[in-house]
Amino acid sequence: MNFHNYLLKQAEPILNDIYQSAFVKGIGFDNLSQQQRDYYVAQDSYYTDEFSHLFDLTFTKLTTKQQNNQPQTLDETVAHDALLASPNILNIPPDDHNLAYLNHMKTEIMTGDATNAMLALLPCTESYHLIGKRYLNAIAHNTYLPWLEYYTSSAYQAFTQWSWEVIDSQIPDWQKVSISDQKHYLNTYLTSYQFELSFWEHTAQH
Repeated sequence: MNFHNYLLKQAEPILNDIYQSAFVKGIGFDNLSQQQRDYYVAQDSYYTDEFSHLFDLTFTKLTTKQQNNQPQTLDETVAHDALLASPNILNIPPDDHNLAYLNHMKTEIMTGDATNAMLALLPCTESYHLIGKRYLNAIAHNTYLPWLEYYTSSAYQAFTQWSWEVIDSQIPDWQKVSISDQKHYLNTYLTSYQFELSFWEHTAQH
């Protein structure tokens, strides 16, 4: 078992909670309020802008080969547009849970190695792809189908696959890594997953 599959296995309980969270199911089954969609798009627009900066910081830690293999950068505006938000998003500031998540990632990127930096970002990248795959064909005529199609597109899948391959190439023999390093990598990764779940849960409350 390679490293990213091992990590994903550890994240299964959190990922299952994400699948069952009210907002994610609302996307999958076409059942979201305007207020929920506005809140999500406002939060995620801020998040993705900051994520882009954090990815740039991580990118500088990668090898030249890894950098050269990176697929085309994605523009998530398409996914945001798919949720049909209102102009009210301009009046919604970033929430504390959002800022805390971004701070966690920044800390792990700035203080850790390339693997730790990638693991701080990975739960966001891979969970959106996996959510899309799970709910893409859940119902017919879904209003939010473009959102699901974006995260299951060949371009997004390529970026997710590249992220997995980077991590696996950095730690090809992860079982030989010291227990303390394994625990640190896993903690970075699972903490980001907990923040992902919190992001969805807060959104459903609006």
